[in-house]
Amino acid sequence: MGSRTDEIVHAFTEGPPGQRQAILSAMPPTMTRDVAIQLAASDEPSIAIVGLDQITADHVGDRDPDLCLCLATACFQVCRRLYESHGAGPAQVYVNTAGRSAHFVVTALRSVPRYEDILRFLDAALPWLESVGHRSHLTDLLIARIEAHLQLGQTAQALEQLSAVPEELRSQDVRFASLRRRLDRAADGA
Repeated sequence: MGSRTDEIVHAFTEGPPGQRQAILSAMPPTMTRDVAIQLAASDEPSIAIVGLDQITADHVGDRDPDLCLCLATACFQVCRRLYESHGAGPAQVYVNTAGRSAHFVVTALRSVPRYEDILRFLDAALPWLESVGHRSHLTDLLIARIEAHLQLGQTAQALEQLSAVPEELRSQDVRFASLRRRLDRAADGA
């Protein structure tokens, strides 16, 4: 983790409200930055994390993938630490926000593209997300891992990952069938 990411993690796990607000105030302006800054002022961690999540979402797909990656990585790490301290949080905010942040990390890494980093991140993040019962971004993250293997020409690993996805989940999303066709074509071309 970079020093900026570490600074954000520290502020949102141990710092006072003013420190969290200062970090978000230093971010490039967005339509919801002021609301995020107000949320970050809360003494309730589950509310403050919503501010960090909002700023992160604001920067997904913008012209600065490094900032998006920094924010998303920090948000994911903060959610994990808050989960360890407080459990899932109200309405499972730490679990759900961690999953959303993981999706944002992958989005930022795809844009540069850094497929090896996607695999490293997901190999660490997916087991934790699955262990805490996260579901809403699980399919997207599993697909991202398979696609990263494909982008790296690792057909055998991609096939192994696809085969490990439960049949029930594979049958619910047409993207898995598409991946299967891509894998079959890649195997035929090898």
